[in-house]
Amino acid sequence: MSSRIAAGLFLLVFTVGAIAADSFVDARKIVDRLNASLIEVMKEAKKLGYQGRYRKLDPVVRESFEFEAVSVLALGTHWKTLEKEQKTAFMEKLTALSVATYAAQFNGYAGESFRYDSEQDLKNGRVLLRYFLNAPNEKPIKFEYQVHEFNGRWQIINIIVDGISDVALRKAQYTSLIDREGFDSLLKKLSQKISDYANNNATPS
Repeated sequence: MSSRIAAGLFLLVFTVGAIAADSFVDARKIVDRLNASLIEVMKEAKKLGYQGRYRKLDPVVRESFEFEAVSVLALGTHWKTLEKEQKTAFMEKLTALSVATYAAQFNGYAGESFRYDSEQDLKNGRVLLRYFLNAPNEKPIKFEYQVHEFNGRWQIINIIVDGISDVALRKAQYTSLIDREGFDSLLKKLSQKISDYANNNATPS
């Protein structure tokens, strides 16, 4: 497991300074690609099916997110207590679950589009990018992406949808489960969730 996250991310608050204007442009590229890919699979949702959507989104999601950073944030102090193999296993499950969630939820198209709204320098090496997911006759859904630069590449570390933080939800659920049942139980729960997405979205024969 790379020490660049454990030392430099826990918790990303030691990097201070304003973000250069061109960095906002670079940070937006990764989010724009993710959003464009989501709209693309929505348009082809029925043709692709769940497994097709999963395969198309898998490389995009892996490139868009820094899953080691997300893992550190999601597990909090538990992260430092895990063995290297456990950390790797958790990141693999978290990555697969993220792809599965997108493949399951972005399963149809009704004229939706993402619209960029604004940006914010969070003063700690991170950028907040605001978008709205618009659909005809529907209230826009606000997506806020927290993006950080890792070795010259901007990647997403958290998404806040209409004020609800994905990382905060994961941390509350995952740390509570570890406290009650242990780390192995968490991995089993994540595996079951991934299987449920696949089974519930299977194309009828």
